[in-house]
Amino acid sequence: MKKVLIFIMIMAVLLATVFTGCSSSGKGSKDADTIKIGVASPYTGDYAQFGDYTKDGVELAVEEINNAGGVLGKPIEIVYGDDKGDSKEAVSVAQKFASDKNIVGIIGHFFSGASLAAGPIYQQNEIPAIAVASTNPNVANIGNYVYRINVGDNYQGSQLAELLKAEGYNKVSVIYDNSDYGKGVSDVFSNIFKAVGGEVLFNETYLGGQDKDFSLILTKIKNSDTEVIVLVSYYTEASLIIQQARNLGIDVPFYASDSLYTDDFLKLAGDDANGTHVVCYFHESDPSEAAQEFVKKFENKYNKKVDSWSPYAYDAMHVMADAINRAGTTDGPAIRDAIAATADFQGATGVTNFQGAREPVGKDLVILVVEDGQYVVEK
Repeated sequence: MKKVLIFIMIMAVLLATVFTGCSSSGKGSKDADTIKIGVASPYTGDYAQFGDYTKDGVELAVEEINNAGGVLGKPIEIVYGDDKGDSKEAVSVAQKFASDKNIVGIIGHFFSGASLAAGPIYQQNEIPAIAVASTNPNVANIGNYVYRINVGDNYQGSQLAELLKAEGYNKVSVIYDNSDYGKGVSDVFSNIFKAVGGEVLFNETYLGGQDKDFSLILTKIKNSDTEVIVLVSYYTEASLIIQQARNLGIDVPFYASDSLYTDDFLKLAGDDANGTHVVCYFHESDPSEAAQEFVKKFENKYNKKVDSWSPYAYDAMHVMADAINRAGTTDGPAIRDAIAATADFQGATGVTNFQGAREPVGKDLVILVVEDGQYVVEK
């Protein structure tokens, strides 16, 4: 009798295990009331403004999508993950997202270092991800589950190098943040500028979040034949670099990467920001119908001007929702295949085409210049 009872108990445990496993396997339970999307960015800390950009764009897109009936007949539910702009925190966020079996896609991360750290986790767990502003070339090589809505450093660095050479500059100095982003843009810029006949006199780096005194770097540049300074930096250090340069009597122009297109840079740098040229990928003056429609919606919802990155977060969420709808399921591989097949998707930032690549092709740079404390498109 005891043997019979033991056998029955063992069978009961095995059956319970089988049914439990069936109910929790795979991403996105069919019984879930919502479609969960993880959104990773820095929401606290020194780089929280970039998280605000992500949040503004994503929430505007989700509002539109849900008002139009949602995805697969269900509303999107956002699950936020704060990576603080740090690669270690990004790993923690990715692990939490991966442990939630109802999260079927990721928007983010923002910074390249965060995406490079978190991307392999999404790849391993077959969770499709679309980064918002991760420009390091290696982000697009993580794997076939990791995409980005923006073009990479190769494009930005090369276009900036060709622009400066075309404008007649032959001798430049580069100051860059010692991060995946900073090194990526500066390396490409320097290589292309040399290839088109220019000379890079100095290529100086600093530790973001730590270094505050840039006098040694700037003094070397002042005593050289530098005609223009290329700055690949975030707004906190960039404002200090430009202010200290002006205090030292350095009056050559600054050309900066897309990371400086923030209101905080204008506030921190003050009048010293005037004359700084900044690369960006979106500006409110874009005359296209899609861009102007986005600007109107954004300003109506938030009562403030559009930044450079909110439209990218907005487009990333719309591309993800479109892919899930086309996949007809919340299965990771199916969503991945649908993202890969995205072609001629008209968004606020232009046309997105992922066919044959994990980053869009052909989105144009916009060159801004700071005049009277405002960003305007350079004529």
